[in-house]
Amino acid sequence: MSFAETKQVLPEKITKNTITITAPKTGELGKNYFYCTNGKNCSTEQIVREYYKNKGYQVMRAEYSFWKGIFVLSFLDELYPQTLNTKSENKFIDIENKNVTSEELSQKLNLIKKSNIQNFINTQIAKHEQGSYIRWLDEWEIEGYKNPTEYFKSFIVQEFLAKIDSKTFCKILQHTIKDYDRNPVGTPDYIIWNNKQMTFVEVKRKNETLKPAQIEWGEFLIKNKIPYKVLRVLPK
Repeated sequence: MSFAETKQVLPEKITKNTITITAPKTGELGKNYFYCTNGKNCSTEQIVREYYKNKGYQVMRAEYSFWKGIFVLSFLDELYPQTLNTKSENKFIDIENKNVTSEELSQKLNLIKKSNIQNFINTQIAKHEQGSYIRWLDEWEIEGYKNPTEYFKSFIVQEFLAKIDSKTFCKILQHTIKDYDRNPVGTPDYIIWNNKQMTFVEVKRKNETLKPAQIEWGEFLIKNKIPYKVLRVLPK
């Protein structure tokens, strides 16, 4: 077996939470590696989205940029106090408060724990929209929306915010507080849910490796009894 074919050895808990599905491959590289059920070329992520939707799940994209934006919104007053109620076309106003401490963020987290998550995030969105530009909330396109703020107002994210329990939501924020410049890196690709359960799903092809940050997040979710799966798509 060549080095390129060597299978990654993962922690046992991650391996136990791994499932596989198959899809016909196109023979092309990159995003058009598989065929969807309609016969069109599609990506690994599209295969997974289709798989869960066919099982009756809602499927939401939720990796780094999603959780980074949610973190910034949650701690908007602490991280970006100078942008609140200040309209400006000058994007350089987007300066994070580097003096904020983890203790201050933890104090705010205690208030979030007692909140209705959907109402809380929507209040934070409204507060941000009355103020100035913040690149983590206003800069890049996500899931076809012009920026994360618009994505957070979409039906799928609003349903997610209504579904997720405050305990799980706050555990993720608490974990991110440890290093909020880096920590959302590695969060799973998708969050899926139905009437019974919400699950965080990392998407990989057959022998694609998990990065250390992805393993760390998987172990964190498992340890905290937050449903988590690695779903591998195998060509057939």
